[in-house]
Amino acid sequence: MNVKQSNAYRNLAWRFVTLLALFVTLCSVQAGGRFDTGLLWKIESEGTAPSYLFGTMHSGDPRVVQLPAAVQQAFDRVDNVTLEVELDPQALLTMVTALMLPDGSSLESLIGPDLYQRSVQAMSAQGIPDTLVSGMKPWAVAVSLMTPPDQKGAVLDQVLYQQALGSGKKVSGLETVAEQLALFDELPLADQVVLLKDTLDNLPDMVRLLAELQAAYLERDLKRLVEINASSLQDSNPRLVRDFNQKVIIDRNHRMAERMQSRLHEGNHFIAVGAMHLPGEEGLLALLSGQGYRITRVY
Repeated sequence: MNVKQSNAYRNLAWRFVTLLALFVTLCSVQAGGRFDTGLLWKIESEGTAPSYLFGTMHSGDPRVVQLPAAVQQAFDRVDNVTLEVELDPQALLTMVTALMLPDGSSLESLIGPDLYQRSVQAMSAQGIPDTLVSGMKPWAVAVSLMTPPDQKGAVLDQVLYQQALGSGKKVSGLETVAEQLALFDELPLADQVVLLKDTLDNLPDMVRLLAELQAAYLERDLKRLVEINASSLQDSNPRLVRDFNQKVIIDRNHRMAERMQSRLHEGNHFIAVGAMHLPGEEGLLALLSGQGYRITRVY
């Protein structure tokens, strides 16, 4: 493997290991009233130090990665940081392997020459060479194309991870990379092809959609994020959206809420997950509130 290919693999892995936070915003959720506004929330229970739950967005925009004072203060105050996944070298290695088809398989043989050529052209615009695309899984190409084409610098999740390591905080993940990737690997091939074709068909609107999502995020408007999502999904495959909503958001919300318990009982944790996991009747804020935690918006 030459240097160019090695860099492409590494860059692709970094994009995917934090991309599920963005992909969640492209699925359907329900707004929840009380928790419609705010990105940083204090989580408290009797007898323990408070913890914080922070909603992230997969973006390298300076306005996103520059932590507001209230968020930075909460981050600096704690000794433990929990991300959706721990972004260590082993996670990246797992990611690189999972993106690729088994030996001897090719993307073109699975999706046909026309869709393959469209995929190669679209990925080339994002700096991914055809030699890499040829061995990728259909879902991997689709999800990669959902990232902003001009993404530069570390995204927010990476910034939090690097800050935590640099300040000597203990870092952990709520999920493993393998668990996150299974959400896509378990898709039947036919659904992967539908996802890829739908993504390619809607590429011209992707930049606009991501800009609208980022604007709502910067306003801390979770309700608006939900509304943008609902509008963007009107013409999508209803069954695929319904299935992904259940697997990518609802099921994971319950799993993450359960795995937060030990951290919240210990206290003094800063937990960062994709912002769209926060709102809704089955969002993390409502789930934790229902379990008796006192939830207070900080920012």
